[in-house]
Amino acid sequence: MKFSPKSSLKVKIASLFSLLIAIAFSLNWMVATQTIRGEKIDDLEKTLQHILYESSDEYISHPLTLQSHLDFLYAVPHNQMILDNSEASHLRFLVSLAPYQGQKNETTAYIKLQNALYLNAISDHSKLQLSVNKYSQKLLIRYLFSLLAVLLISLYLLDYYMKPLAVLAQKTRNWNSGDELTLEDSGREIEEVCAAFNSLIRRLEGFRTKETELFKEAAHELKTPLALMRSRLDVYESTDTCDKRKFTTDLGHDIQRLTNELKNVLFLESSDFEDPVSINMHTALKNILHKVEILAQRKKLTLHLSTKNFTAILPEKLLHKVLIALIENAMTYAPQGSQIDIEIDHLKRTILIANDAGEEKYLFSSKIGHKILLRLSEELKFTYKITEDASRYAITLIFS
Repeated sequence: MKFSPKSSLKVKIASLFSLLIAIAFSLNWMVATQTIRGEKIDDLEKTLQHILYESSDEYISHPLTLQSHLDFLYAVPHNQMILDNSEASHLRFLVSLAPYQGQKNETTAYIKLQNALYLNAISDHSKLQLSVNKYSQKLLIRYLFSLLAVLLISLYLLDYYMKPLAVLAQKTRNWNSGDELTLEDSGREIEEVCAAFNSLIRRLEGFRTKETELFKEAAHELKTPLALMRSRLDVYESTDTCDKRKFTTDLGHDIQRLTNELKNVLFLESSDFEDPVSINMHTALKNILHKVEILAQRKKLTLHLSTKNFTAILPEKLLHKVLIALIENAMTYAPQGSQIDIEIDHLKRTILIANDAGEEKYLFSSKIGHKILLRLSEELKFTYKITEDASRYAITLIFS
């Protein structure tokens, strides 16, 4: 099988993991950038506040007015030294009647003078923004390298921990009948996959064995009516004294026998194998009788269902198919106007389906029919007992 990066599970997992890490890094980077910006604005504000207090205490010798020239404050050595090492840019000093309200990209500080005026220091963010961009770029580069390292490490670890899957795939390709798929030190999840594969293999092998046996039996059973039909045709062709009515009657019986055997095989072929669920037997039988009620009315049959009940854990669809087949056949082969009894024994956990004997043959009365019923009973975990005499036919299902 040719390797495709797009279809590789480990590449998909690593990519998804890296995408999530990248999203986390991006959010962290944005938060870090805003934090750096906020810290620098706070530092700039403190710097401007310090300059104003120092200037008021040391360098302003007479009261300031709204018309005062403040150019001398720019030339103070102390102020120049502090400003050179700060994020202040395009600094302005302003005397106002009220504290100056800075714009969006400005940082301001003020002090109240003795004459009730305010001395303001105003700086824009051009230098501060350059500094924030510088730090954010460095942080972004580190995050990118970290993301690349995480991607490489995750690919390596995924490759290491997913090797058992490749071994399992190879063992599955090389599997032979009777083998067990086992892996050592593969992790609990891989062991569960192995156990599921082994269970599936055993189940499929069991089905294949049963089907092989069944269809061998079917082939044997189907040969008999075909051989009889061939013999009757040879006799009919080779003699002029053959009774035509007897010939057609015997041939009709052979065809009916062949039809019954084919119905048996097709019934099994359409059976479903599913997970078991809890089933209320009385409710299940009541639902089946409701579906076949119209068939009973045509033959004027009476369907009697007991009121007792028990529950069992079984595959629901398969049980429904078996029960409806047994009830429909009892209805088909019961004489017109008779009664079909369906008795539930909750103590013995049995279901009995009985009908008066008619002239027709029962679906599960042949050898292949017994084979099918035996197989279905194994799937549904019940045993069965068939009793018949000249007047009555009954089958009892005994659930464990």
